[in-house]
Amino acid sequence: MASKEKFKATCKFRRSNGIPVDYLAHLETDRKLRRHLGCDSEEELLDRLGADFFYLPSRDISQNEGFMEYYKPALDVTETERTCAFGIRWRRGAYDSKFTVDEAISGPLENAETQEDILNHRWPTADDFDFSPLAEIAERHSSRVVIGGLWSGIMGDAYRLHGFQNFLMNAAAEPELLKCLIDRVTDVYLELNEAYFKAVEGNMDVWFFGNDFGHQGGLLLSKEMWKDFFFENIKRLAALAHGHGLKVMMHSCGAVSEIIPDLIEAGVDILDPIQVTATGMEPQTLADQFGGKIVFHGGVDTQNILPFGTPEEVAAHAREVAETLNQKGGYIFAPSQILGSDIPLENIVAMYEAVNR
Repeated sequence: MASKEKFKATCKFRRSNGIPVDYLAHLETDRKLRRHLGCDSEEELLDRLGADFFYLPSRDISQNEGFMEYYKPALDVTETERTCAFGIRWRRGAYDSKFTVDEAISGPLENAETQEDILNHRWPTADDFDFSPLAEIAERHSSRVVIGGLWSGIMGDAYRLHGFQNFLMNAAAEPELLKCLIDRVTDVYLELNEAYFKAVEGNMDVWFFGNDFGHQGGLLLSKEMWKDFFFENIKRLAALAHGHGLKVMMHSCGAVSEIIPDLIEAGVDILDPIQVTATGMEPQTLADQFGGKIVFHGGVDTQNILPFGTPEEVAAHAREVAETLNQKGGYIFAPSQILGSDIPLENIVAMYEAVNR
């Protein structure tokens, strides 16, 4: 079955003749896997793994450098450091990788004390970017499900702008200040994604964005705080994507089962990456509670099984996860995090061979 047909059936929670397959890996892992399999290009590797998805470049305007090709103003970039469109300073290392990210050094709003400090910051606008070259790239890969749009880390970018310690402190001490910051970051992404979606209109299928709302045992903020800061903003962003005919896939690491009903209500169609080792994120638990209500993307354990298991154990685990999360349809096969350099290449191959059989 063709990639787009499998994907459409999955989004309607129909158990088709095949599960859609996705591939996401760290830059170094991707290089090693291409050499291991003798693949000279991204397209060859995706074909070899049976992958149904293609990710457009320029996914993130802060955490890596993929956006720089489409950004017009000059940026302060040295051999080891750079400043992004938000004014956040980064240590370089991810370069133009689609999935690997840099380490933040400092944020321009770390000393912000008033809402005026936030509103007067130099925020990026749609006029700063030219996303038009992405249309040709998307059209060239139209046989696959095309994923794109800006990462729109309304939590991640907010705490990197303000400083993580300040962010956590002001969530309790100055919630209106923090809400102003998160709302302003959201406004930026609404404007930029509108320009992006128009540039690739008709050639993209999924908008993929992300924020890590959870840790291994629960949410980073209380559910009440999370709902106050993020629910309406996610709803606004999802409505924009739906207005352009796109499915909405959201990434969050950690134990986020507590907010899955809210994500469904806000308009999230697909949840990534299903960190199965986190509290409440066991595949059967999720299938029982949310199967048929939201599409699951991921779940093949990158924390224990993939790095430390045998190829046979990986294959058995991959089949079990796929069968469990696909009980009511609505499952996309993928790792529970992007594939890291600690995973043996033989285990990555075993994982994909298991699902493609």
